[in-house]
Amino acid sequence: MDVKDVSEIGPYFKLLEQQKKTLQAAQKRKGERPRDEKPRSKIIDDHMMQSMTLHMRELSPSSKDNHMIHSSFLARPYTPSVAPFKALKKMPLRDLRLETHHRGLYVLLRVVTPPTRMTAIMAVMEDEADQAVMVQLYQQEEEKYRPARVSVRKNGVCIVKEPYFKVMGDGGYGLRIDHVGDLIWLSETDDRVPLQWRPRISQLDKTADEWKCEGNSALKSGDFFDAAEKQVLCSLIMPLCSRTFRYTLALQCPTTSEEARIIKMNRALANLKLRHYDAALLDAGCGPPDVKPLEKGLYRAARALYELGRFQDCYDTLNVLLKEYPGNEEGRKELSRVKNRLTEQKHGRYDFKAIYAATKTRPLYLDHATYIGPVVVKPAEGRGRGLFTTRAVKAGELLLCEKAFSQCYAGLGSSSESSSSKISLLINTHTNRMVVGTHGDLITKIVQQLWRNPSLAPAFTSLHHGSYNPVQVAYVDDVPVVDTFLVDRIISLNAFGFPLTSLSSHLDKGSPDDEQKGKNYHSCGIWLLQQRATQLHRRHADHRAIRDIPADTELTFWYHVPNTEGYDKTQEKLQNWGFQCTCVMCTEEKNTPKNTIKKREGLLGDLKAAFTAPSGAQLPKVERLLTALEKTYQASAARVPRLALWDPYLLLTRTYAAQNQLEKVIATTLKVLACLGFVIKGAEMTPSAKSTRSTLADAAFVVEQWGLANDFVVEAWVHLWMAYRHVAPQLCGQAEECARTAYRICVGEDVTFDQHYP
Repeated sequence: MDVKDVSEIGPYFKLLEQQKKTLQAAQKRKGERPRDEKPRSKIIDDHMMQSMTLHMRELSPSSKDNHMIHSSFLARPYTPSVAPFKALKKMPLRDLRLETHHRGLYVLLRVVTPPTRMTAIMAVMEDEADQAVMVQLYQQEEEKYRPARVSVRKNGVCIVKEPYFKVMGDGGYGLRIDHVGDLIWLSETDDRVPLQWRPRISQLDKTADEWKCEGNSALKSGDFFDAAEKQVLCSLIMPLCSRTFRYTLALQCPTTSEEARIIKMNRALANLKLRHYDAALLDAGCGPPDVKPLEKGLYRAARALYELGRFQDCYDTLNVLLKEYPGNEEGRKELSRVKNRLTEQKHGRYDFKAIYAATKTRPLYLDHATYIGPVVVKPAEGRGRGLFTTRAVKAGELLLCEKAFSQCYAGLGSSSESSSSKISLLINTHTNRMVVGTHGDLITKIVQQLWRNPSLAPAFTSLHHGSYNPVQVAYVDDVPVVDTFLVDRIISLNAFGFPLTSLSSHLDKGSPDDEQKGKNYHSCGIWLLQQRATQLHRRHADHRAIRDIPADTELTFWYHVPNTEGYDKTQEKLQNWGFQCTCVMCTEEKNTPKNTIKKREGLLGDLKAAFTAPSGAQLPKVERLLTALEKTYQASAARVPRLALWDPYLLLTRTYAAQNQLEKVIATTLKVLACLGFVIKGAEMTPSAKSTRSTLADAAFVVEQWGLANDFVVEAWVHLWMAYRHVAPQLCGQAEECARTAYRICVGEDVTFDQHYP
């Protein structure tokens, strides 16, 4: 929805077809044991040469070009390994078969080269028989958060569960790992590490205090990865399951209960820095119930709760902190911050000016809470779950203001400290879809988000995922199961493209004709609650009713911007979501005779020519053509908006406004609104009103029905206000209030209305 789908564009379509042929050729070799594999030395040399080429490219000036588009190919969907390790059998690399998922088996590997990062992190690994293979690790964290050298350490030992062996893009062969849980890194003390792969000098003779001191030094130096490895409960940098602890290294050493508690407090800080909030919360909350909680533990638990969006729990924890340790100034600052979030959460009151200011800072971080207004999620007959009103609401009323579960911004700068994502072309041959933007980065971001903090998974995985059949296992060997292809499917069915702000989109709206074509955005994100709505304004996290809505009404949004492309074209664009639209506009278009549609298209062509005539717009002809066009519609505009008419009427309004023909401005503006489905009484100029203003003054101005919302509706109301100012000033107040309401619907707030429509 609002993402840039390029599947049908010539060059991209050819690329998709080429990729499908490549995959089909590879599938024909399924089960084959390749006989033309490169020798170990050649695999390593080629990898090192590629690493050098990538490094030189990064140093070249062209690498700073933010307009470069990277390609990423999604593999054919396959489920993650859910077999416990004890149920798997070890296999050597020589037994791997092409295009095969070796279920029930695993390979034990050691890294023999430094890693490189492209779409995936790649490194050459070997088994105990010294046979080498290229390994591709997908869905790994960004370099700025977790460098490749940390994700894949040279001489590190790992297990690949149920490995997938495939033909790679360069014609070689390798292992592709799409699910982060299918890779298990082993500590040097793990019994599964062969003796010949263990370091000569063991670290086992260190004391718990020595491990703790090393971790503290790493924390002070800013190397949170090293700190986590040296003092944490688990030997891997990974979130802990909420049901168990995995004791290693530091806690395997003899310690007192208080020493162990301090180690956990320090690890909580490292995990906060690494955004492992579930694990940080477990560490910070440790300790017997009859012992006074540690000051650092309470503060770090509150920080973790805040980042998990558990603001009431954070508030309660901070109150305990300040009661036990009243001198904690950091806790007092956090309490003030969480109070603001609770106010937003409970009352929907936001400081929009502060939010706009935050969008100009880098890295971008929007700090606010989700407000759930007069809406509730409940079963929708034949459509799963939907979002329903709990009471009658008015047009422009705030229904929901939701913070994104996850989002990726495009074009926010090239600095490594920026929160921008690279624009890429994501190619999915399974769904025949190609999307340009940050869709690929969003998959990785959410996979890592669920991997680090498994407590967030249920809310995300409960979103609509079509016919995809996910595994029903949440943890294996106390490690979370994250299905990359489930994440991709949920994103493809639920993600929204968006501008940096709805205000910037509104101000850059261009011409009415541009709006008719619809907008696509490179940035995209997932909002958990708004996905339940099946008319809401759908582009922004701030949702307002676009018309008066009765109680217990299911809220809907459009998946595709209503336009004049025609019924068949519209339905094609909805294929990704697996349904045919039966809204009144699509139904009317479907039932309109083809000769009527052909006549309408001819009149629209004549209308465009009349507007763009070399001698200037031929206004009498424009009016005649618009009248003729209206006659091609049978249903009333109040029931079925006339999408082909509102924009030419707006262009005509602009022309009359420039000529100061105020009565015609009023007439054509009301036509704009009527074509969008508005029903307005007491706003038009009558013959008697043209000569006697008092007649118009006595009219009751009422908007009986609000129509479709788009950015140009605000302009229409402003045109009406400007004309009324001279012809009927007594109606300016109503026109201004309607303009403000339309602005709230389109932009999400009205605090900036006077600034842009003074």
